[in-house]
Amino acid sequence: MMQLEDTLQQQDPLDAAESGRLFAIGGACLALLTAIGVTAVEADEIASWPLEIAAILLVALAGAAATVTASPFRAPFRLRSHVLVLGVSLLAFLLDELAQLGANGLVHDDWGLVTVPIFLFVVAGLRPPQEVLAGGLVAAVVVGVTAAVVSQFVALQVPPFARASVAMTSIVAPACAAAAFARAALRRLARDPGPRAGITTVADMVRLSVQQETIARLEAEVVPLLSEIIADGELHDADGRRARVLATGLRAALLADLRRDWLAEAGFAVTDRQGYAERMNQEQRTAIRSLVAALPLLDPDRPGIAVLVGQDLEAVLELTIPVRIRPPRAALAPVIPVLRTVLGHVDLRSDDHAVVLVAEVPVER
Repeated sequence: MMQLEDTLQQQDPLDAAESGRLFAIGGACLALLTAIGVTAVEADEIASWPLEIAAILLVALAGAAATVTASPFRAPFRLRSHVLVLGVSLLAFLLDELAQLGANGLVHDDWGLVTVPIFLFVVAGLRPPQEVLAGGLVAAVVVGVTAAVVSQFVALQVPPFARASVAMTSIVAPACAAAAFARAALRRLARDPGPRAGITTVADMVRLSVQQETIARLEAEVVPLLSEIIADGELHDADGRRARVLATGLRAALLADLRRDWLAEAGFAVTDRQGYAERMNQEQRTAIRSLVAALPLLDPDRPGIAVLVGQDLEAVLELTIPVRIRPPRAALAPVIPVLRTVLGHVDLRSDDHAVVLVAEVPVER
């Protein structure tokens, strides 16, 4: 089992999961258009068109990789994806510089110093802030070394160190800004972890369910007794005994409600002979509750079904959530990063009647 990382995608799945993919699409398009536009404007500085075309194709590849790996259905976005996107964008920068050897007038106006920061901002919402900053610093070193090496082939001659410093500044500043953005967003999220306006939480639904059941018992048993007493105009010994029986029954029912496990409280008929539900940690429970809360189409007339079967420290959870109509992918996408992070193998499917989650659940003793 993997732990939740300090990323917007995993800590704020309802907002950041889908927006991260849209941001990746926008960043990829912007980087590609920048590379094509700058190349068209400075076509006279291209010494090798095959290398330049390869560099532009690599920008497109970096954008495609970012878009695919940022999808909530492939989440969470891992370190290897970060390395892939940033590495391909840096390779595109290197090829662009090689394509201009001997014909370039100024390194500092090449499109690589624009596309690399764009991809740094793309991963800012998908990876931890310190990792975003570290990736930016590595990129700055690569860019600085490249600028120093090609300095002797540039028409405008300045000391290699000065050229490297200017080029690195073009990367370090955006990297710091991207990391600061991610850090500030996470801190704001930590300060205001409350539920969003208009969204009913699982706890609210549970509380409402218990209240409704209590009212139903009162209407079915207590109200008739009081009506009979009022109609008779006097209180008999039999009425007192009947009232005590009803009070005992209501108290027992309320205690049973309080003792229900958290899956039963969420509205599921639970089959868990080995007690795995109560051994799940808080992050696992939160992920499953998020899935339930993300489905506004829950069918209140049909209870959900939760079955846990396992051996020793690992169980398989099959959770069937009834719905009135098939939910859109956008309703399921935000919770997938969290589910895949805190659970084992996750299979989530849906039809017109139910959403079914099958997942491996590692637990502690």
